[in-house]
Amino acid sequence: MKKVLSILLSIVLVLSSVAVLTSQAFAATGDTIGQYDFTISNPYETIDWDTWKAYKGATHVHTVRSDGDIELNDMIEKYYSLGYQALALTDHGTVNYSWTKDQARLPIFGYQYFKHGNVDELTEERYKQITTGSDRGGDGMTEVPLGIELNGSSTAKCHVNSYYADCGHGDLELDSKWPEDAVKKSQAAGGICHINHVGEWTEGRHDINTYNEEFVKKFASIFLNYSACIGMELVNTKDNRTHNDRYLYDETLKLTAPQGRNIWGFCEDDAHDFGDVENNAQYFIMPKNTQANIRTSMENGTFFACSKTSKNDWELGDGFEAQGPFPMVSRVNVDNETNQISINPYNAHTVKIVADGNVIGEKSVANDNDTITFDLNDYEDQINSYVRIYILGKGGICYVQPFLVTKTEYAKCTVQFNIPYTDTTLSLKDEQGNVVEPINSENYFRVSAGKYTYTVTKSGYETKVGTINITQATVDAGLQIKVDVELIKNSGPLSFTKQNDLVYGFNILEDITEPVNQSIGLKNGTRFDIEDVSKAKTGDEIKIVDEKTGNVVKTYTVVVFGDVNGDGIYDGCDATLISLIMNGMLTPSPAMRLAADCNHDNVINADDLAIIEQAGLLLSTVSQNESIQTSAIFDEYSSIISQDITTEEEPKSDEKSDIKNEEKSTSIFKKLYENLVSFFKYMFGIL
Repeated sequence: MKKVLSILLSIVLVLSSVAVLTSQAFAATGDTIGQYDFTISNPYETIDWDTWKAYKGATHVHTVRSDGDIELNDMIEKYYSLGYQALALTDHGTVNYSWTKDQARLPIFGYQYFKHGNVDELTEERYKQITTGSDRGGDGMTEVPLGIELNGSSTAKCHVNSYYADCGHGDLELDSKWPEDAVKKSQAAGGICHINHVGEWTEGRHDINTYNEEFVKKFASIFLNYSACIGMELVNTKDNRTHNDRYLYDETLKLTAPQGRNIWGFCEDDAHDFGDVENNAQYFIMPKNTQANIRTSMENGTFFACSKTSKNDWELGDGFEAQGPFPMVSRVNVDNETNQISINPYNAHTVKIVADGNVIGEKSVANDNDTITFDLNDYEDQINSYVRIYILGKGGICYVQPFLVTKTEYAKCTVQFNIPYTDTTLSLKDEQGNVVEPINSENYFRVSAGKYTYTVTKSGYETKVGTINITQATVDAGLQIKVDVELIKNSGPLSFTKQNDLVYGFNILEDITEPVNQSIGLKNGTRFDIEDVSKAKTGDEIKIVDEKTGNVVKTYTVVVFGDVNGDGIYDGCDATLISLIMNGMLTPSPAMRLAADCNHDNVINADDLAIIEQAGLLLSTVSQNESIQTSAIFDEYSSIISQDITTEEEPKSDEKSDIKNEEKSTSIFKKLYENLVSFFKYMFGIL
């Protein structure tokens, strides 16, 4: 459960705002920032995915040497014809010494003579063809040496497959009910082994409760005590005997993974006749198909275990009919900086991730070799010591080998800079001036306690420099800090008031598009909504709108000095309004009030009225058929009232601005008379 902390952080921030967030409140698209850090052990780390290849193997196969129904040479030919590239013959109690040399059956399997006669091995010539692949483009099938199913005649079928060691030949172990002695035998001889179809030699196939705490602890001890025991069968043949063994697998990993011991999963045909063939496969990822490389792949877990059946509902389900090739993986990547595991599946439609026996995440696959990424911080409360992944497709299931994980609380604080602009450059440095690199492309950094300086640059904007102090308490609390960065547009032709968001500085009767773009910066995903771009008019609004939601983010109100009535020019009508304002007969809006201050002295008085009247006199000389802008008087007219304020003091646009009638009219009636005279002069051109 995420920690919700309400502690006051000692954070000093210059020129930006800071928020303290829980781990996923501001997670980036590509990397979830959580409370925990994970060290992920990747069994596929040594693979060169660009040059190594996947080789299809079968490592649990029987022939007429023991209780199989298919001749040795025919079984080899069958797997070869299906494109397999590695094959281990693992007859009961019988070491596979050769595919070519005559090898007598053990007496217990003498009955096979009456059905099959002597064992038919490969000829030396055919052996060479198959192992070199001379008749299929050089794609040979390697003999995995010295395969045997130990405890071969155990009445309980407590079987263990051993490879690469001459051990157990003729040892039938009729009374064996536990695999440890067989594992010990393989290890003593320098071999490697895996435990077979546990659900068959226990009641696990019928009752999952067989795998209780006592059983699991004893079973896990085999892997903890014997390094030669590299894994266990997850699926045997068509999963009738092993459907509960994935539960056992997870329960066992819960005990071994915290001690650093991984267990590889195998899917095996356990073929006795042709009907068992190609229900399963191991895909060994190797630089070259050799016996030595196959052993290395089996030992290191650099392979994938695939099956056409897995009867559990959360996998393929009972009754599933595979069509086409097994789902597989072309690449696995672990990023310990971001706590992410990525795989590239093909022949697949779904990828699931498991922790402690529970499916904790599921993702769909749209295209072959798409990158599917699981960020462990998305599931950090459900993960303890391991995760494993499996892939589903029309052709079955593919088990990826488990990833052991170590989970610790972060020893650093996470800082994210929210910069809602494109084409920006962010630099973060510590007190010594060392550059701190981001952990992803979303401007996330992990930092220890200390003081940091950040610099944000963008063309056309003022450079933003700020500092943040991260205390040790912040780090110890595992908090994440969000820094919102606001950039200021480089000085354009327009100016702004701090109160009321008024904007002025427009050239009279000119298109306002360019000065607006030069003076007001847009964040990502926003746009301008302007009432009339053809000319500036007092009271018009310039809105910044969120393109996604349509909500107005910010609104500026246009001011043209002298244009009190909002028609874009200053004339007798504006003079009338100024007179009304001066005499307290009209309460102006902030924009009108600022526009009425024609001489920018923060006082609305007779001086402003005189300026407007002068402008009105000039304007009256323009013919009704003539454009003001092309008239002879336009330059003089437009310069009567400056649209720029040179003083360093911001103009007053609120109701506290002084309004004085310096002529001190003696009565309200005189004021009204003067205002009416001014109005009629404007309306009828009486000068």
